[in-house]
Amino acid sequence: MREVPADSGIALRRAGPGDAARLLEWRNDADVIRFSMTGRPVDAADHAAWFASALARPGVRLWIAEEGGTPVGQVRIDVKDGTGTVSIAVAPSHRGRGIGTSMLGAMVAEVEAGSGVRTLRAVVHRDNIASRRAFERQGFTDTGRRRKGFLVFELDVGAKR
Repeated sequence: MREVPADSGIALRRAGPGDAARLLEWRNDADVIRFSMTGRPVDAADHAAWFASALARPGVRLWIAEEGGTPVGQVRIDVKDGTGTVSIAVAPSHRGRGIGTSMLGAMVAEVEAGSGVRTLRAVVHRDNIASRRAFERQGFTDTGRRRKGFLVFELDVGAKR
């Protein structure tokens, strides 16, 4: 059963050029690195190039999650052929409060409102218990597929929950 964060206080806004440094800081947090597919920090120049490209590509939707106007995390989906691959990061100072679950719920609501996305997919490090729980709470199911220590979760967008 999906937890709809109607009163969570989390709002999503589209990321803009002024968010680049913040996203790099969050991306290079030790826990994010530990659970990332590369296991390495991202170089500032590489991040700047990726960020500019992400903002320009029509298949990328990148949001900043805010609570009371304060940035608390980011949610991104990379859309290809009706499937959106989800990436999420909660700001280190805001972890442990269920914000990731609320961020995902707000993102799913955005996608359900009309985006052409039929399936959401997340590839989550098997040891990232908080992330796994957040996806499960939003109705994502473990597909049983594994990728080198990562679990694949999916959600059929628009399906009754």
